[in-house]
Amino acid sequence: MDLAEYLRTSFDNADCEYLDGEVVERNLGERPHAEVQGRLIYLLMQMASRLGIQVLPEIRVPIHSRRFRVADVAVWRAGYIGERIPTVPPFLAIEILSSEDRIIRMQPKIQEYLSIGVEWVWLIDPDKKSAIGYSKQDPGGVLSSVLRAENPAIEIPPRQTVRSRFLAGAHEIFAQP
Repeated sequence: MDLAEYLRTSFDNADCEYLDGEVVERNLGERPHAEVQGRLIYLLMQMASRLGIQVLPEIRVPIHSRRFRVADVAVWRAGYIGERIPTVPPFLAIEILSSEDRIIRMQPKIQEYLSIGVEWVWLIDPDKKSAIGYSKQDPGGVLSSVLRAENPAIEIPPRQTVRSRFLAGAHEIFAQP
């Protein structure tokens, strides 16, 4: 498939990535993935106007002319980012592992995000209830007790105790049993 066809194609189920001319399916999100993604979108959208950010789920992020990744959640500072496909990188990209995903297989994607100017990448594992934060300062990633980004400052503690199983309050992304 050529790039023009990829860019105008809507795929069944989940969007696909475009890697050097090849369409690559992503693992479909399961409930734990969807719950964490939903919570993060909810929490970030609550902060959006105060912080001046734009939050978009399942968005194609151009790496270069023959590579497009699909971020589970991407966050931009306020301003014009493009029409259908962003023309500037997000400052924060969030990837959530599905049960079939492996951290080692996510490393090239994370490094590609950092290489195009994404300042922060959060890799979240709902099954292990853990998160790794990547940045230019820590390109190898650091196990995080708080999901962080700067400029604007965002902090979300992933393991804080909560009451509600859905949306879980202002500081929780993992559902409680």
